[in-house]
Amino acid sequence: MKLVEMEVKNFLDELASNSPAPGGGSVSALAAANGCALMIMVGNLTINKKKFKAYDESIQKQYLDYLDIFSRNKSSFVELIDLDTEAFTFLMDAFKLPKNSEEEIAIRSVEIEKATLGCIKIPMKVTVIALETLRLLESMIEYSNKNTVSDQGVSVLMLYSAIEGAAMNVLINLPGLSDEKLKKEYEKTISDIIFEANNLKDSLLEEIKYLLK
Repeated sequence: MKLVEMEVKNFLDELASNSPAPGGGSVSALAAANGCALMIMVGNLTINKKKFKAYDESIQKQYLDYLDIFSRNKSSFVELIDLDTEAFTFLMDAFKLPKNSEEEIAIRSVEIEKATLGCIKIPMKVTVIALETLRLLESMIEYSNKNTVSDQGVSVLMLYSAIEGAAMNVLINLPGLSDEKLKKEYEKTISDIIFEANNLKDSLLEEIKYLLK
């Protein structure tokens, strides 16, 4: 059974078991999906209000367009929950390959490298999409239902946590790459993403806390 098809309790029990997967990568994707779902809820509690309908049509259209993006990204994150665990499973399978001859050792090495790259690409995708999603919140807070300000704040935290968590999963797998140039490229990309995400998170939460007063 896919992780996303489990009941919440069963998922948490599986997470708490002595199995190494699902782990932090899948949880990071789930956090991002939660962040998206919260903002979709906020949108649904906003778009039918008189105050929102009084805004300029261009503002309404942009807001609705952003909600569509949140919906698409939520679907992507849901898919990535299972893909992250699958990538880790492939890596564990690669480590179990036989190494009784030079040929087997060479094959095993190639498969481990390939699987390691998979364990990097999945959480990297989570960081990229989550950052894109977090950027949209800047333009949505001003026009969203003021009674959902705390929900918007939790959405910010979920998306930011997803970025930080997925970034850690990228970094822990980088030593397994033999391509030093590629390794440095990933390190630079992750560093840039975390830097922007941290600044965005601080700015958005400052606005949220102001609106909560």
